[in-house]
Amino acid sequence: MNNKKKILIALSVVICVSYLSVSKYIPNVFNKSVNIAYYTDANYLPYMMTSLYSAIKNKNKDSIYNVYVVAKDFNDSSRQKLNLMASKDVMINIVEAREKTLDYNHLGRFSSFRTAMQKIFISDYLKDVDKVLYLDADTLVQQDLTQLYNKDISGKYLAATKDGLMYQFPEHITEIGLDWRRFYFNSGVMLLNLKQMRTDNIVSRAIRYFNSNQEVFGDQDILNVVVGEKLAPLSYLYNCNSTFFEEKDAEFLSEFYEETVYRTTREVYDNATILHFAGHKPWTEWFTHSYLKPLWHEYNKEMITTYNIKP
Repeated sequence: MNNKKKILIALSVVICVSYLSVSKYIPNVFNKSVNIAYYTDANYLPYMMTSLYSAIKNKNKDSIYNVYVVAKDFNDSSRQKLNLMASKDVMINIVEAREKTLDYNHLGRFSSFRTAMQKIFISDYLKDVDKVLYLDADTLVQQDLTQLYNKDISGKYLAATKDGLMYQFPEHITEIGLDWRRFYFNSGVMLLNLKQMRTDNIVSRAIRYFNSNQEVFGDQDILNVVVGEKLAPLSYLYNCNSTFFEEKDAEFLSEFYEETVYRTTREVYDNATILHFAGHKPWTEWFTHSYLKPLWHEYNKEMITTYNIKP
């Protein structure tokens, strides 16, 4: 064997060993499979399907989406419609919701959040899933989700985006004892470490907190309290709520989110990975945004046409 071949072999060994040594510190960097979860009832199914359609339309060709839908009050027609969205790289898994026994009187004036309370049970519903990206049905996904999903949340319960309620209602944050953390997140988009949540009995802790308090702001208050310090921040671009960007300027929001916010609202919306309609919904008459309302309806129309959805 000549010296040139020996050198090439030696270099190959070094590169291989170096990759194996480094790769353990960058877990899932090449993982193209994404677990996504929704919770919906039959009435909200068209909106959830619009969200899922946007995620499918804007994903990379080599990404694989494993979609888990925790479904309440589904009939055969509901299941058939949803299963139309399945393909070789989009797997649809329908998990029947089981109404958990909770005293919803503890919600008080926030009784409209009763359905959303099921979010706290996701780790129970998806017992064989260790990590999942949870999305509310009132979202639009504008980019591939692989980079978000591969964020390392080892040792954390979840990763989420700051909620503007922190500056809108600071007294509420103080009342629930979270002013020390300076971080109150929105639960409409959450990257969840379900394995860690099961290990540490987060569901039991969540129920205990709910049963011990009044005027609870739904699942969002509960999850914010019980996860403590085991959470990681996500960029505002992963949970972009138009309400905040219409109310405050880029300078204020850059300081709030602790990252540079685009100067114009249109730049924010165009660059957001996930748009979240957490206030008025784009399918209602109360939502009048000149750009975002037509955008949602365009996705909705495309979804209906693509899958030939019947009323």
